[in-house]
Amino acid sequence: MKTLLLLIFFVNVTVITTANAKTFSAADLTSSATSEDCLDYCVDGVCFWLVCSLWGCSVKTTPHINHNLPDFVVSSYNEPGKNSFLEVQSLELTSGIQGGHLNTKNNKNVNSGIKFKEASVIGNPVAYAMGKAKYLCKSKIKPYMPYYLSTLDQIMWRSGLSDMLYPSTWVPGMNEVSSNKNQTDKFLASWGSLYPRSGFVNQKNEVKAASVIAARALEVVVEGGLRIYQPLGNSGNMKKNGKWQMVSPVEENMCRAFGVESVEELQEKVDEEGQYGWTAWRNYGCCIPGPGAFIGSSVTGCLN
Repeated sequence: MKTLLLLIFFVNVTVITTANAKTFSAADLTSSATSEDCLDYCVDGVCFWLVCSLWGCSVKTTPHINHNLPDFVVSSYNEPGKNSFLEVQSLELTSGIQGGHLNTKNNKNVNSGIKFKEASVIGNPVAYAMGKAKYLCKSKIKPYMPYYLSTLDQIMWRSGLSDMLYPSTWVPGMNEVSSNKNQTDKFLASWGSLYPRSGFVNQKNEVKAASVIAARALEVVVEGGLRIYQPLGNSGNMKKNGKWQMVSPVEENMCRAFGVESVEELQEKVDEEGQYGWTAWRNYGCCIPGPGAFIGSSVTGCLN
């Protein structure tokens, strides 16, 4: 079922742009979105619809489905204008307009614990197109919408001042980028804290640092606060949890949460220029449209 849905959606896609190993385009996002592991499609319940006619009323049913959609393209990179997402590079403001930037180019090989990166969160055009399919939930994002650009939020992205009132900023282990469930283990095995949501992170591993920065940028969009960002608006049936799929510098065909990979696995993903990109998949649940008036639904869990 999952394979059929993906084939139906992507059969008419034509690749019109190309990208090198470091940068990526919308065409690359299309190919990476064919991952069954990331889609994680299942039928988890039933929806009820009231259909009435001159001869009376009856109840019809359709499946309630649950799956992920590649809602956001999240990038972390060392310098403005060096975004690995080709279509977004033009959105970056010049250093003269934004009042300068931190130069990390000459320090990319320094084994320093403190790193700084810019970040962007862009609405994925592929998710919007996938949401048009009958047997998929509709994405709530707007294609190519710059939901967050750290270059426009430079004061808070460099200082983190707006997050100083959040307990997560001060209490270790509250919001860590970690795969561990236990509070103590989560802190000890953490890649870094989500708060304060700034571009500075105390992490020697380059890929871990980039991952934490990406997670922070998405957290700004999802949780908001005193920041310069584009609100999601009515997120409807979009749930908070989700997974990450790397698209640059390594294009992966699977999704995972940050914090699960070993140092050896991450070593193969280090980019010398510090440019990284991911697709952030978000979880959705919805009813396949049916006839008549919607009555309600019963969700019991994945049935397949």
